[in-house]
Amino acid sequence: MNRIFDAPRERVWQAWSEADRIARWWGPKGCTIALHRFEFRPGGFFHYAMEFAGMPSMWGRFNYREIVERERIVWLNSFSNERCGIARAPFSEVCPLEIENVVTFSNAGDKTSVALHATPFGASVEEQRFFDELRPSLEQGYGGTLDQLAAFLHSA
Repeated sequence: MNRIFDAPRERVWQAWSEADRIARWWGPKGCTIALHRFEFRPGGFFHYAMEFAGMPSMWGRFNYREIVERERIVWLNSFSNERCGIARAPFSEVCPLEIENVVTFSNAGDKTSVALHATPFGASVEEQRFFDELRPSLEQGYGGTLDQLAAFLHSA
């Protein structure tokens, strides 16, 4: 996915790299994020609960693998338990346990271009097939999340 944000790269970077900011826009539409751990460094974790009205919390985590300031973030994203351990997705036993995400930032005049690429990490053939079939839904979900980032940047 590629998106242009009407904000300078520094402000977009802060939205991804600072706990108080990422908690205000990350996640699917209709949820709030309860931040439990945020260690923005290679090997660190962003551990959070996605909270939807009238539903139990769904836990997630990022395990940051690579960070190049204002240019690139690589992380493994997964569902998790309350202790930040990897957990199966609540909707499928064949959803990949981890998805590697690479987001890059570049200047687009006075705006910022963000490119996000997600691929299964360590997936079995069955998990890869599930991911491929789920791709349109993932693109819609990531699209909604990036819409929330645009709204956050506009209001900030």
